[in-house]
Amino acid sequence: MSSTLLTAAVWTPSGRGAVATIGLRGDITMFPEQLTDHFRAASGRSLLEMTEQQIHFGCWGRDPAEDVVVCRTGAQSYEIHCHGGDAAVRRILTDLKSLGCEIVNWQSQCETDSEHANALSRATTLRAAGWIAFQAGRMQRVLAELTALVADGQQAQAAARANEILAWANFGRHLTQPWDVVLAGRPNVGKSSLINALVGFERSIVFDEPGTTRDVVTAETALDGWAIRLSDTAGQRGSTNELEAAGIARAREAFASADARLLLIDISEPPQDDDWRLLAEWPDAIVVAHKADLPDAWGKSMPRDAIRVSPLQRTGLRELSSAIVSRLIPVLPTDQTVIPLTEQHVHELRRRV
Repeated sequence: MSSTLLTAAVWTPSGRGAVATIGLRGDITMFPEQLTDHFRAASGRSLLEMTEQQIHFGCWGRDPAEDVVVCRTGAQSYEIHCHGGDAAVRRILTDLKSLGCEIVNWQSQCETDSEHANALSRATTLRAAGWIAFQAGRMQRVLAELTALVADGQQAQAAARANEILAWANFGRHLTQPWDVVLAGRPNVGKSSLINALVGFERSIVFDEPGTTRDVVTAETALDGWAIRLSDTAGQRGSTNELEAAGIARAREAFASADARLLLIDISEPPQDDDWRLLAEWPDAIVVAHKADLPDAWGKSMPRDAIRVSPLQRTGLRELSSAIVSRLIPVLPTDQTVIPLTEQHVHELRRRV
């Protein structure tokens, strides 16, 4: 049998995992008996007898057999689900290759272009994957449209259209990588505790000693379906200690480059000079009135738009999460919006500007 008639590809990452998935594509009618020697469904049905989208449990091989689940996903496409790890996958691929099946990468079996397929494989969340899926084929059509406009002498129209799409480049970039949300404040305002509360588990190191965090500590979560990387930075204050000053400098760099900034104030203590300095320096930051379960020592000095939060009592977290998402994504694109998904997309569009 020609290797071009049947291909197999691993659709899950390499290494250990609970389940691995192998995609089988092509015409299997030429050797149903040989495949039966390898796969035996508990239902007794052969691969050709399977109804599309129906799941069949069975065994692959003998002495010992591998437990597998097979689903026919199309007229000439199947998914083979086996135990995770390289051994089971390697065994099944070896058997398929012995039948004349060509072993390819998963992109070769994808029904969309490689740029789109790669972006889809790197989607940070299910919500992000949905937006990426909408983009199948759109960038190719737009680039062809822009090329035609330029060829027709309509350079200005092409540039305007390219800029319209480039406006969504930042949104598209964060469909495949988390948004960076950085926390800052003077020492001991509770940045680590807030990250723990937002993430939902004890990820950060919390120690009741000012200046403990000297490096940027990160944890990832999802808010409203969007991937977020939260970064806990060194407490910002005037310091003559060389090591602490270096940590504060890194904290300022991370804070300045963040997609969204959270500035924490400890409202259980009267405002200090470092609080006022940070509030004046970062007027666009989301102000978190932290430790709201304790008596308020700020009173009328509290910034009007501050969000009162108490990780201990789990209050204010929903409001803070909504504020973070609104800051990162104030407006969503429409279902018809063309979104650049890769740096190559951005490069191609900028060529037309």
